[in-house]
Amino acid sequence: MNAHRPKFQRPACFGKLATALLCLPLLTLGAEPSPTLLTGKATIQLKNSSTTQNLSGMDLVLAPLSLIPEVRRLRMETWRTEGLAIQRTPSGEEQPVGIRIDFADGYKNLDLKSMSQAAANVATSRIRTTTNGTFTFSNASPGKQTLYGQYKSRYAVAYWLLEVDLLPGRTTEIILSETNAAEVFNRIIKPAPSH
Repeated sequence: MNAHRPKFQRPACFGKLATALLCLPLLTLGAEPSPTLLTGKATIQLKNSSTTQNLSGMDLVLAPLSLIPEVRRLRMETWRTEGLAIQRTPSGEEQPVGIRIDFADGYKNLDLKSMSQAAANVATSRIRTTTNGTFTFSNASPGKQTLYGQYKSRYAVAYWLLEVDLLPGRTTEIILSETNAAEVFNRIIKPAPSH
């Protein structure tokens, strides 16, 4: 009597294919995930200069998004002056109307120390720019974060307060310049008159 073969047979490679599919996730578990990076360059164009200046040694901070409203609050605090604003009534009497705010000289009124301290208090990562103004945050936490940086010289003062979205395992690149700074105050130093 002849043995009958079953009508349906599994393919010979099915066992090997199933084993490969089951083991593939186990093999990828041992692989190192790609780091999340934030890289870029910090520059500024001063009004009395024809070239762009690289900002070396600038302190940069990555922090939670809660830093943005805190820095804005501190910024408004530094605009306030000592006295009260006075308004004269039609009869000539003086009447206080609130705190006087002096917007005339942003350079003088920009308190970078308090804003820098607020950023340092909540920083998840801090670095300094290199001599050519470049920077890299290695192994940054993925997600939306705040990038804060500041610059001050006798010619200009500026600060950056940017929301950045860092994707897991990806490199995000950003150029810091006067075009994306939160505020920039450039002072032109006029040369002394020659006689």
